[in-house]
Amino acid sequence: MIWIFLLAGLAAMAQYETPPDVMQFLHELAGDLANPCPEGPDACDAGAFLQHFDRAMPGYAEISSEVKELVARGGVGSAIEIASDSGDEKKRVMELDWTLEFTDQPQRRELIQCRIEKKGKKWEFVAFKPVDFFRY
Repeated sequence: MIWIFLLAGLAAMAQYETPPDVMQFLHELAGDLANPCPEGPDACDAGAFLQHFDRAMPGYAEISSEVKELVARGGVGSAIEIASDSGDEKKRVMELDWTLEFTDQPQRRELIQCRIEKKGKKWEFVAFKPVDFFRY
């Protein structure tokens, strides 16, 4: 019983250390993938989701291609939990426990290794592994 409370306390501390703007970044990220058609089914676009990634980062082309295919097929849900987070107000190294849910295949869950950097007022992924996570 003590271990359960200790683990819950550690999880709460990890979330407390994550800045609110990073939490907002992750919330928007999950929402942009789950709702790529805010203007209706004829206007689906992966652009809002892909804006969270630096185009110059390694693997961007593969991620972009796979996300566009995923969005075109429709019916994806996304849930992200922070497994670990460290850094400062400009750069962070994170492990994300990310789950993708599909309407026509089993869910996929993976621990994502990533780095984000603040560019202006906006956070972006500058490293993301595995890059094939979004493959349909």
